[in-house]
Amino acid sequence: MSHCTKFEFSYVNEEAIAKAFGKMGLSPTTSLVSTFASDFSKKVLSKLGYLGTQQYRAICGQTADGFNLFVCQIEAGSYKLLIERENISVNDEAIMDDLALSFQKAYISVAIDETIKRIEASGVPARVKETLQGFEIEFGPRYEYGIHVTFTGDAITEEVHGVKGDICTKLTEELEALLSSPMAELVTEWKPEYTVVHEEQTLQILSANF
Repeated sequence: MSHCTKFEFSYVNEEAIAKAFGKMGLSPTTSLVSTFASDFSKKVLSKLGYLGTQQYRAICGQTADGFNLFVCQIEAGSYKLLIERENISVNDEAIMDDLALSFQKAYISVAIDETIKRIEASGVPARVKETLQGFEIEFGPRYEYGIHVTFTGDAITEEVHGVKGDICTKLTEELEALLSSPMAELVTEWKPEYTVVHEEQTLQILSANF
């Protein structure tokens, strides 16, 4: 392993958010959404034209059973996922938690797809495997190199395996750009492989193209 980086997960890219809705089989739309201090104010005051305590531009999607997902733009490059349903039942909270996790996983898989595209654009074969806690990118002529991405709650861990030299940092740039805020602290543990001069042809190709 050449390096291991941990950071806080964030939704930061609108195009990736829209693609995540597509991965869940939902058609994304954009809208202006409002937050309210209580269900009463939402049900009563919104009908009177009251716009709530705050308004946000949001990418929205609705499931077949009536759950609404809103990814609200809190500020430039920063989004927050909200989920609601008009009539809440006993089991809905657990369902909404599952939906939030599914959407997060779909968004992370979009970042994985973009990384694979960058590798394949250099002429290097790449593929992805889904794991219990995330994804594993394998690439190279024999798929001997790997990037493991795991997530628990809002914590992301990426590990680069089999790669020698500082090309490992270029391999994970796309993941970090799509999964973390520009202000996020990235905590990296460097391994001895990072300082090794690489001679493998595949790594030289990637280094020249990234």
